[in-house]
Amino acid sequence: MAFPLFSQKERKYIRSGNKNYQSKDFNNSEVDYQKALVIDTTSFAANYNLADAFYKQKKYDEAEKKFSEMTNRQSGKEKLSDVYYNLGNSQLKQAENLLGQQKAQDAMKKISQSIDSYKKALINDPSDKDAKYNLSYASEVLKKLKQQQKQQQQNKNNQQQQNQKDKENKDKGKTESEDKNQGKNQDSDNDGIPDKVEQNKDNLNKTQNPDTDKDGKPDYKDTDSDNDGIPDTYEAGKDPQHPKDTDKDGKPDYRDTDSDNDGIPDSKDPDAMPKAVKMSDQDAQRLLQYIKEQEKETVKKANLKKAKAKKVKVDKDW
Repeated sequence: MAFPLFSQKERKYIRSGNKNYQSKDFNNSEVDYQKALVIDTTSFAANYNLADAFYKQKKYDEAEKKFSEMTNRQSGKEKLSDVYYNLGNSQLKQAENLLGQQKAQDAMKKISQSIDSYKKALINDPSDKDAKYNLSYASEVLKKLKQQQKQQQQNKNNQQQQNQKDKENKDKGKTESEDKNQGKNQDSDNDGIPDKVEQNKDNLNKTQNPDTDKDGKPDYKDTDSDNDGIPDTYEAGKDPQHPKDTDKDGKPDYRDTDSDNDGIPDSKDPDAMPKAVKMSDQDAQRLLQYIKEQEKETVKKANLKKAKAKKVKVDKDW
């Protein structure tokens, strides 16, 4: 509320300012009070009413500044109580605006300042019910904000812990999956067959598929297991990995001179002579291609030997 007290010099402007203030023309009342202060900068009425005009225009930071300046001046306790009360209101209003801007930390600071102002208002006038009410209200708001902030921080910490846990589980699962796939798909000899498959097959067929020519490759992987220059495909027929062994002596019939173990060499034993297997067109083409490649390789090696043996003529320069 604007004070009607004023000195003779600034009376005209303060009266005009009060009239505009009561008409809710706070902008013009501000101008009038500013003019009064030009005449007397120490006028309590002009300063107090100007701060009120700022407050009514929602210029809460300017109102706070003006009320704060007035607390340093010597005044009666009742007036000083009103100054502190309005100072607290200006600070509390700024806190509301800051909360609307999601600036909780700054808002809490302003609320703390308003609480201090209301306490000082009550020190100067313990009977001020409005100051008591606002003090209680501001204290409760600050308490709730602190609890809310604490809960938000706890939620944030919990979320961070959960995110970290999820990340660790994801990384662990990814690593295990990669290790599993790596072990499953690893092909150390680059032959197109995963090591795990080869190992299982080696263990399963170890006795059935020995390494006849001792070249480090099991017979089931060796295209020429006896190293005789003839691919096993053409020696063993349709099933090179399980060739026929009539007398069960561990030697395939195509390598056994007496495959039925009757004491008569197979070459003279009609019963042991293998039946002719009709070769498919595809097998015939593959065999023909193989023979041609072998011939080319032989010619290539022969030419290479000739090239190495060829003498090179050197021109002498002496």
